[in-house]
Amino acid sequence: MVQASKALTAALSLALTTAVNGYWLMGANFITTERLDPLVNPGAVSGHVHSVVGGSNFGFEVTTESLVRSQCTSVPIKEDKSNYWFPHLYFQWANGSFTSVNGGSVIYYLFPDQAGRTTAFPPNFRMLSGNPRKRSYDANSHAARAVDFLCLDFNGQTTRHQGLPNKVCPSGIRSQVNFPSCWNGRDLDSPNHKSHVAYRSNGPDSGECTDPNFPVSLPRIFLEVYWGTADFDRFRSQAMRPEQPFVFAYGDRTGYGNHADFTNGWEPGVLQRAVDGCNCNQYGDPECCAQRGIFTLERNKPECKITRQVDEITTGTLAVLPGNNPVQEGPEDGVMMTSNVIPARLSPAYVYHGNQPDRIGSVIVPATTIGGGVNPPSPTPVPSSSAPPSPSPAPSSEAGPGPSPNPVPTSGGESPTPGNPVPSSSASSSSYAEPSPSLDIPLPTSDVYSAPTGSPTAEPSYGESSQVVAPTEPANPGPGPEPSSSAVNEQPTVEPSPEPVPSASSSPVNPPASHIGGPVITLTPAPGPTGAPVKEPTKTYISTRKIKPTAGACKPKHKPNFVKEKKLKEGKKNHQHHRRSFNLKNRHSNDYYQLH
Repeated sequence: MVQASKALTAALSLALTTAVNGYWLMGANFITTERLDPLVNPGAVSGHVHSVVGGSNFGFEVTTESLVRSQCTSVPIKEDKSNYWFPHLYFQWANGSFTSVNGGSVIYYLFPDQAGRTTAFPPNFRMLSGNPRKRSYDANSHAARAVDFLCLDFNGQTTRHQGLPNKVCPSGIRSQVNFPSCWNGRDLDSPNHKSHVAYRSNGPDSGECTDPNFPVSLPRIFLEVYWGTADFDRFRSQAMRPEQPFVFAYGDRTGYGNHADFTNGWEPGVLQRAVDGCNCNQYGDPECCAQRGIFTLERNKPECKITRQVDEITTGTLAVLPGNNPVQEGPEDGVMMTSNVIPARLSPAYVYHGNQPDRIGSVIVPATTIGGGVNPPSPTPVPSSSAPPSPSPAPSSEAGPGPSPNPVPTSGGESPTPGNPVPSSSASSSSYAEPSPSLDIPLPTSDVYSAPTGSPTAEPSYGESSQVVAPTEPANPGPGPEPSSSAVNEQPTVEPSPEPVPSASSSPVNPPASHIGGPVITLTPAPGPTGAPVKEPTKTYISTRKIKPTAGACKPKHKPNFVKEKKLKEGKKNHQHHRRSFNLKNRHSNDYYQLH
């Protein structure tokens, strides 16, 4: 393992086609995974599940002022309490049930390295990139090109795909979203959360802000999410669609509808100082900017998490996608839906830093069924007698008033399995133990759950109007079929992708260095629905990215740093290698660099 300073000098630089040669990157854990979307569905339970990173004051409604007062942030730059959120990914079993996939995110800020050329996001600025209704790809659309995926194979060829890869990805899948970076200079938001911004002249990651309607250049946010899909590869033959078994939370197997949201939560003045002066390291290391006093970099801090605000189970194994979203295959656009069962709302939201909190908020708005009145509140959880209570977490500084929260047991629940799923609506989760797909996952039988039926009404555009009501969902779905007693370790035969990742790209390709404010790729599971003991996974992933010397990614002056290091991982001769390990046991990641 190399020291941070030497790792940085050996890191592969980005070959950007724009004037962007100043940037920093930062890793972030998920603070929550639930049906919240304060941009598209402010003040209401959203139609599908999002995983969220950033400031702890995330909730049903957010403003820059409220986010700045967050007690903590999951990104390493203390002054960035913005929120970034995106749909969660699930594995669909042959019987129709779903199991959540673990993930971790990395956020890049890219901009020209000349002061005065980039304008920081103003207070209460927000935007959305991508469209969850899409089920087909339009190569002529900048918006479509802003979303893509990498099929990671750290010991072979990593390939780029416009949609979710229809092949086995031995090292997981990385979803990527570029946000628009040209602004009209007037509106902080727009009805569809997109019309006030635009992509650059040559696409989402190249060109300038040449359109006179969008003359203001903003920092370009590039959001990566690493999904631990490789943990499910041995179960692909038991999937609903073995060739592509993964489904986003809104019912999308294609991946063309992937999207992400952003709400500005930067402390006043900090981001402008950063885009004007944080250009001291060409490899994205923010340490030198912190040393200049531009912002505060917090290394290896405890993970920032918040307790749920929607009383439903969203991770683990579920009978249906939360919100009762059916899988819509396309190629026609999908329809955004919402369940007729609306879970209860909880308050306050509590900040915690361990694997699970010891309490959650109380019901302030009871669960309801559209056309069916009010559902009774969930039973009050009872503390477990087998596990010692953890220290009480502090409430988020923006938590609203409400009854005193009830303690949450840390164990004692029965783990859901694909054959015995937990209802995704109206059930109160009583624990936050983290599930792990690295464990032996019980396989479901061939019995398939009935998919929702009906003909919902299409919306004019995602985000412009309230979501339509999906077919009726039972408030308490019954248990599913019993799981199979044996696991199948076979993988389906897949064709290799015809589109290998090029050695130089206008968007970042290599994972960032691990020293940037602590663990970058944590692959931390979202809070789980049961208190059953979970064996800590110890699987380690190694990533390799080959770059020919002609790519100019490493200058000759860096070579001595390679040959003097004694702890470097060996690579193939005549190649520069960027290797990254993700260790799920200690939540840490390390980088190795070698040149022969």
